[in-house]
Amino acid sequence: MSEFIAEGYARRLVPDVQLGGGQRVFFIVAGALCGLPGYVLAAQVVNGMGLQRAVLAFVVGGLLSGFLGALSCYCGARTRMNLAMLADEAFGTVGGRIVKTVIAISLAGWVGVILSVLGATAGSTMHTLYGTTFDSAWIAVIAAVVVTVIALRGVQGLEHVGMVIAPLLLALIAWTFFKGCAPAAVSSAPSSLGFGAAVSAVVGEYVVGIVIQPDYGRFVRRPVSAAIAAGVALGVAFPCILTLAAIPTFHCGAPDLIGVMVMVGIGLPALALLMLGAWIDASACLYSGSLSLTNEVKRFELPWVVVGIGVLGSVLAVLHAERVFMPFLAILGVAFPPVAAVNILHTFRSRETVSDPPAYRPVALLAWACGSVSGYFTSHDYFTLTGIASIDSIVITAGVWLCAAPLSRRVAA
Repeated sequence: MSEFIAEGYARRLVPDVQLGGGQRVFFIVAGALCGLPGYVLAAQVVNGMGLQRAVLAFVVGGLLSGFLGALSCYCGARTRMNLAMLADEAFGTVGGRIVKTVIAISLAGWVGVILSVLGATAGSTMHTLYGTTFDSAWIAVIAAVVVTVIALRGVQGLEHVGMVIAPLLLALIAWTFFKGCAPAAVSSAPSSLGFGAAVSAVVGEYVVGIVIQPDYGRFVRRPVSAAIAAGVALGVAFPCILTLAAIPTFHCGAPDLIGVMVMVGIGLPALALLMLGAWIDASACLYSGSLSLTNEVKRFELPWVVVGIGVLGSVLAVLHAERVFMPFLAILGVAFPPVAAVNILHTFRSRETVSDPPAYRPVALLAWACGSVSGYFTSHDYFTLTGIASIDSIVITAGVWLCAAPLSRRVAA
């Protein structure tokens, strides 16, 4: 165990002795989905487009997330590689550095967003419960310490936390659903949010988790089990959690699920458990971002990288990263799915890993760029194939890669 904490297998394959069942993936993903960002997203979507269309957006976004998450987790279990190592294989050693740098920066930013949302929500809830003002910045800093400690425990630490909080959080959400629903309070909401934007936001809420699934899947013995665990957590549990969070929020007119829980008299236990949900989400992002940076910079050791990114995340939280929450999700929703698509396509087309990959794989970089640009165009109504930015980015990425890869091999031959 001490070897695992010190290294985390950031630069080599996971050995047989560390392999286990797919339940570890399910508990990690399910626990992370019960965090505060999901409840904030559910409230914003349901208040922006109404209940029925919001539930449909949750289902479509969840199914898309489950499909991509299952494939991404399968790649990690099949190769026993983390995301950084897969990026070197798919994009080349130098091209992989570009991808790993973007991933590490984005994950550090995501840690800051989660901690910022946690601090702001916890501060306002404590003020509502006790009438005392708590500085959200200090709450975020304290949470950053806990997040760093969990990340230092690696996948096993994330699994253990998820096994504890996922059942408790789901039971608490269900209790709030039944206590907070009042059919007479249902009202129609103006459709100020488009359906495609809502689906992209749902995918973007956990798109980072989709991309980093290989970091968890590599510890699962059977690739199919890893894929099923990730697919069920994202495709089934995710839309259910968002729906259960959105319905009482919509009916009660509260800004988010925390507000509903305060109304029904379970504010304090709800706050404690929801803080745990945010902690596992931030810890997973911190762990994977540290793996990418440790893999790229050979002189860095994983524990020090974890601590460094944890400090950076707390600084971003103090600067109130939650103010750019939805724009950040929109950017992730179009920039990260192409990375997962390229990794998946390369893994399924390659029967075995390359011991010495080339410096660049131009086709992979081109597909990533085209997919990101197409997703951006869709999100800004310049051009669209499906009306959903995340799907457009994946379709364009896959199309460019599948068309250009055979041509590149012919030119090389």
